[in-house]
Amino acid sequence: MDAMFDTYKLSAAQIRVFHAMKELKNMPSSFDNLANEEIIWAVAVGTFDLPESPTASDLRYYQGKVEERLRRIDEAESRFGWFSLKWTKPTMRRLLFNWFCGMLVIDPNLQTRDGSPIQFVHEYYGEESHYPGPEGQTDEWKKESTDLYVLMARSICRAYPLSTSKGIVSFSDMQDFDWDKYDMESKERNSDVSSLVPNKLARMIAFHPDDKMERFYKDMGERARKKWGFMQYANFESAVTDLGDFLPKELPTFVGGTYKVDILNCLKHLFRREPEALALLLETHDEMVKSGELPRPKHME
Repeated sequence: MDAMFDTYKLSAAQIRVFHAMKELKNMPSSFDNLANEEIIWAVAVGTFDLPESPTASDLRYYQGKVEERLRRIDEAESRFGWFSLKWTKPTMRRLLFNWFCGMLVIDPNLQTRDGSPIQFVHEYYGEESHYPGPEGQTDEWKKESTDLYVLMARSICRAYPLSTSKGIVSFSDMQDFDWDKYDMESKERNSDVSSLVPNKLARMIAFHPDDKMERFYKDMGERARKKWGFMQYANFESAVTDLGDFLPKELPTFVGGTYKVDILNCLKHLFRREPEALALLLETHDEMVKSGELPRPKHME
């Protein structure tokens, strides 16, 4: 276990919480089948803001938070298929469309100063993305979108240990955001998904906002912004200047930097611990290349 604790950079206090969770009684039936690593995911996310020198009261509080998360694992399965959901050809195609349009990309070579993986986002809903308008957002499409989110969250946990213990940082270029196409209904319906699956956003950095985004940011207030780690800037340059060495020296071209991301290699890294998903990725990628379906919008050139 020591090697796993080190991989996840758990503190002594977090390790104490882990051992306390292992002793829990009267837990849901699926708890007994949890791997130690899956319990660590719950501990890492549930104790994300645990003080460096916690008091006994602090430890009781955070143990309660982690226990509550673990007691809801059956709900995570019944609602989202957290354990049983499999990558399929349709969800893999959606993943490839998204990543090759820069709509959410994690590069293992780029991380924050303290080790958080960064999800780089160019919000894009053009034709190449295959993102439908409201009339095409059927119940089936919305279910597939939720499945993709859950599958991605699980694969990120496996591929990026510090995504749970340090949290993920999002860095988003919003200049091509489309309010008319954005599926806000599904986002609101699944607003509690992060309380069931271990997907933690530590900071949300956005730039090139429109007027509506600027008003929303102002209305949030400083306390809410700090709580959610939300930061908004006029443009790429102001974000990079303000954040300094918190960000890596090089940033992807599709969000305004100079670093050319190898999307396929990033996806191979994402599935490095999932042989079946990796095989499906490569098969689906080859099919999309041969059929000419693999997107390459201008911002990805």
